[in-house]
Amino acid sequence: MALTEEQLKRMEENRKRALEIKRKKEQENLQKEKNVATWDSTSVFDAGGFVGKLAEKMESQSKRIRLDAGSNDMIGHNKSGFEGENAKSKTSFVNRGGELIDGVSGDDSLEDFEQDASPYISQTEAQRMYCLPLGTLAICSYIEKDNPRKSGWSKMKLYLRSEVRQRARKRFGGMDGLIKEREKRKQNRFEKDMKEMKDVFR
Repeated sequence: MALTEEQLKRMEENRKRALEIKRKKEQENLQKEKNVATWDSTSVFDAGGFVGKLAEKMESQSKRIRLDAGSNDMIGHNKSGFEGENAKSKTSFVNRGGELIDGVSGDDSLEDFEQDASPYISQTEAQRMYCLPLGTLAICSYIEKDNPRKSGWSKMKLYLRSEVRQRARKRFGGMDGLIKEREKRKQNRFEKDMKEMKDVFR
């Protein structure tokens, strides 16, 4: 069956329109790529805990983390690159309020759970392990990442572990004070749970 002249003309117009749409999408993707920083997955999320579908993610060699380019969320800069906890040199950090935090070094004395941990920490873990309230975390620098559980949810904030550690130790008088505070809170949670359990068996 032969196609009419009108059908051939319509097919050609549709093909051109499809090519134009494809070209525009490629340009948009290139523009988005400029706003995305790419880091090696082992240096950012090797401690895990908040990365979904790990098997799929490990197939690709890099993770992409969207930085909030429109605000003052400058995370840190280091002459040797973005090395987080493995950096031996001093690193300067500018928090969201514009306050310069100097002298955060990667070779501080670390606790056992920090040895091979990611340089980034979630808000929940920062509150639990470093005993910092939301008010203190609000002034810490962070990066925003799409929520791995569901993309429609609000973006997840990942705080720089070295800055959170520094603020916690300053607040509680060093590493020993932080450990005592963490143990005290753990004991309080345990006592509260035991009290609730007693009420269950009455």
